[in-house]
Amino acid sequence: MKVLIIGAGVIGTVYGAHLGTAGHTVHVLSHPPRTDDIAARGLAARDVLDRSRTEATARVVTSAGDDRYDLVLVAVRSDQLARACAQLAALGGSPTVLFFGNNPGGRSTLPAEAAGLARLGFPGVGGVLRDGIADYVRIRQQPTALEAGRDPRLAELEHMLRRRGFAVQRVADMDGWLAYHAAFVACVAAALYRCGTDAARLAGDRESLRLMCAAVTEAFAALRQAGVAGLPRNLAVLHSPPLKALAVRYWARTMRSPAGELCFAAHARHAQAEMRALEDQVTSRLANAPTASHLRRLLSTPMPRT
Repeated sequence: MKVLIIGAGVIGTVYGAHLGTAGHTVHVLSHPPRTDDIAARGLAARDVLDRSRTEATARVVTSAGDDRYDLVLVAVRSDQLARACAQLAALGGSPTVLFFGNNPGGRSTLPAEAAGLARLGFPGVGGVLRDGIADYVRIRQQPTALEAGRDPRLAELEHMLRRRGFAVQRVADMDGWLAYHAAFVACVAAALYRCGTDAARLAGDRESLRLMCAAVTEAFAALRQAGVAGLPRNLAVLHSPPLKALAVRYWARTMRSPAGELCFAAHARHAQAEMRALEDQVTSRLANAPTASHLRRLLSTPMPRT
């Protein structure tokens, strides 16, 4: 496939590098200074657990209309989505356009006139950019999520990812899945802000962990009551009321692991605008929830000054 990456941060770099290594032709939409480095050195990603490194060449293009593509991977933060959608207007043909990140509004946030065939998904990795290299971990409990359906390009992406060792899940209700996941992410980020975005500090702060877990449970219950489908099964089980103590222990262990920094704390630290938008959307959506006192208390945590 001929692939265009919009957003060459950690996620765009990791998936773009694996796509290129698997034999697909990768282009990256220009966004200096990051793409200046990509033009000179290509895409490079390093798995911090097994230290394997994946590298691929990529051509930097100035417009989405510079070529025709089979797959467009939009890997930007939710607060950058409007700008990315405007850039998509130049696309030619009918590529599959995979919106790949936090987006609690799902398909309703995408312009009706957007070019290509819009699809929704979510990455199964987290990480940070260091000296142009994406250091990442694969999130075992959260496989790469792709919306279910017969799209042959998504099927090819799934096939490539599985060959490259990624777990993949196909989700029937990706809109709902994203709403639940956004509530979860907002709660985790708020708990990290209570602890200065220090994952190890949060791991040792049982009061903040208990508040975080109670808030997630409340948010999920409120969304279910509002008729939202698509709750991720693993999160539903972990954050069910009978498993409160287990959830606290689980997140304490996770925050002490490399995933605590790479999957949660680093993003909360560097994407405060996105986290603020997620919190506002979650708060607004659940404003009338009768039992959300823990959620409201947690989301009232002020963000650190940058």
